[in-house]
Formats: sequence, structure tokens, C-alpha cells
Amino acid sequence: MGIIVYYAHLYYIRNKTMKVIIKSILITWVVSFIFASPSIKSDNRLVTIGGSVTDIVFALGEGDLVVAVDQSSTLPEKVKDLPQAGYVRAISAEGILSMLPTKILASSDIGPPNVINQLESSGVEFEIFNSPKSFRDVINLVEQIASFLNVEERGLKLKEKLISDQERINEMKKDLIDPPSIAFFMNPSTTGNYSAAGSGTRADYLIDFIGGINVFKDSFIRYNKVNKETILDYNPDIIFVASTGSGENSKSVFLDDPTFKNISAVKNNKIIFLDLGYHLTFGSVFGESAILALSLVLGDE
Repeated sequence: MGIIVYYAHLYYIRNKTMKVIIKSILITWVVSFIFASPSIKSDNRLVTIGGSVTDIVFALGEGDLVVAVDQSSTLPEKVKDLPQAGYVRAISAEGILSMLPTKILASSDIGPPNVINQLESSGVEFEIFNSPKSFRDVINLVEQIASFLNVEERGLKLKEKLISDQERINEMKKDLIDPPSIAFFMNPSTTGNYSAAGSGTRADYLIDFIGGINVFKDSFIRYNKVNKETILDYNPDIIFVASTGSGENSKSVFLDDPTFKNISAVKNNKIIFLDLGYHLTFGSVFGESAILALSLVLGDE
């Protein structure tokens, strides 16, 4: 209403100079209002599916455009305040499209196939990126998302940070006398559930990346349950326990069980908790998380 009144007054102002001044003020005010309004500010509404994709979008400075994520997206912390559109491997097209996105970015873990077909035929710009399984994959993902969002310069800075982290890790690995044997367990419990990481897992790659040897690397692919006797036989130097819950509870599974009192990891107090989201997301903080893991192995933390 204020704009209409101001423009109406222009017809009654005979001084041309005054008309120009008032018109300039009005234009400035309208433009400022448009760009200050959250509802008008952006034509882009992003839905990100997959923890790595979401994390990198935020790291590239585009987090304010994200209107929904999936349940596997736990980084950065602020994503927990956003609406969730289901889990990456069992996503709902309706849940995503109800957020009225202009762009959908997803990792290749997205499923099921019929949902992918629905999203592809929705008319919304939809891009699937390969889910990263290595440091090189993380770098590629940063490049691809930065290009997709037209923020290549920010992508270059993030790449430089990751490469710097890798160089630091290579220096830190020189302090390892011998490659430590490491077992990685996902959500261990006192009920005897020991789900160990084999080859082809992000945990296996992380262990290798920081200079360790996964004791179960040649035993099985992906994750497999192992019993106490197997753990005793392999006698790892270090045990990584990873979960989204309490670190102390996860560590106590091994520290408080007398069965494990003579394995090297327990005797040397090398039961190390790793936050599942932080260490296995394989996104912008991959280098930082690997540095932390190696620091804990070396006893620097």
C-alpha cells in the first residue's frame, strides 16, 4: 500500500528533479525489501539426500537454501533442525516433492528405483552424485556439487583444505613405528553383537588411510558378525567402536568384559570411540575426522 501511495504522489510532483529522487528512493526500498525477505530471497529450494551430499552443500555455503534432508544427513549440526524426507535408501518421492524444491541433490545410495523414476519425471532439477568411498571420491564430489551449484571458487577452497589435511596425515603417519592392527565395530552391545567392518567399507578405507591394517580385511566383505573367540584370535592392537550414541557405553562393551582383558587393545587402553556420522560421512570433514582418528591412535588426544 505504501508503494502505491508513493507512486500516486509522483503524479502531483511537478519538479522533475524531485520525481527522480523519490523514484530512486522507492526503487532502493523495494529492492532492499525483496532481498531481505526470506520468502522471496531465493529462487532456489534445495533438498539434499545423503550425508556426504548434505555436508558438502553446507560446507560450500549453500546451507541456507536447503529446506529438507534425509535421515542419514547428520552434518553439520544445524541439519537436525530441518524437516526430514525419509532415509536415503528408502526415500519417499512425496516427502521430497512436498517441500517444493527447485533442485534435488542425492547420493547414489538413493532408492528404491521407482522413487528415482518418480523424481526424474517430476520436472524438478534432479542430480545424483556418486557416493564417495575414498579421499579421491570426496574431492570429486566437492568439484561436482560446486559446479552444479555454480560456486566453483568455494569448491576450490574446500578442495585445498582437504588436500592440506591429507598432507598433515601423511606427516603424522611417520610417527607410527609399525602399522597398527585395528578392528572396527559398529554399534557393539553387551548382548554379544559384534558387527565388524570387512573390506569394501568406509571403515576399512579410513583405517588404511591413517596407516593401520584392518584385521578383518581379508576375512569378509562389508560388515559381518563375529564372536568373542574370533576377536581374541585376531587380538587387535586397537579397537574402534563407532555409534551415534554414548562413547563410554560403546567402549565399556570391551573394557568391562573380562573375556577381553588380555587382548592388546584392552591392556593398552586402546578402545577408541569414533562418532559414526563424523568419521564415516566422507564429506567436507573427512580430513579433519581422519586427523582426529590418527591422533587418538598415536595417543595425542
